[in-house]
Amino acid sequence: MPNEHMDEEIRYMINQVEEQEEWSSQNIYEGVTINDEHYEFHEVSFFEDKLTLHIPTSFVDMPAELAAMKYPSSDRPQIIQTDLTGSINITLNLIPNNIEDEHIPEVKEGIKSILQKLNPSYLFMEEGAETIEEKTIGFFEFKSPTLDDSLFNLMFFVEMNHNIVMIVFNCPYSEHMAWRLIARQIMQSVRFAPKTLESGQEIPAVGGLK
Repeated sequence: MPNEHMDEEIRYMINQVEEQEEWSSQNIYEGVTINDEHYEFHEVSFFEDKLTLHIPTSFVDMPAELAAMKYPSSDRPQIIQTDLTGSINITLNLIPNNIEDEHIPEVKEGIKSILQKLNPSYLFMEEGAETIEEKTIGFFEFKSPTLDDSLFNLMFFVEMNHNIVMIVFNCPYSEHMAWRLIARQIMQSVRFAPKTLESGQEIPAVGGLK
């Protein structure tokens, strides 16, 4: 019996390694398969075409009734894109501010600190800052408990015309190993229209698909 148990553990570990290798070899530009479901991605414009992001083609605007249940606060995200089950989401918020690109790491630390104080049960994971096409993106990952399965969250921030764009990807924590690298690729797909990078014009606080 002990040998059988050890064999099962070894098989499980091998399967985990094989699955991780399979997930890490996929990318959003060629399409990905997760839990036997295939996802194609396309570039979508937000905030009057000033920002683009690659999201799955099957994602839709979350219905208002579902958004009210999933995000009961009246301060819910301005834009919520979701899969057909409502369990995998990408949200976007434009936060009026007066910051420069180099302040994004401070923004990331500040919001993380607020979340830690408000929700001590949150488990924070990897965090950092990346430079993508001369723009700084600050990010952190965390696990948040829910009534059912906990959630995996990737929250990231970027400056746009001196305002903060906050984008969050979340999925059931039980699926986070499959989605984690894909979520990071979604973050790295953020792009800005050239006129946005060059001008200092104000951007409407509420945006949507274009």
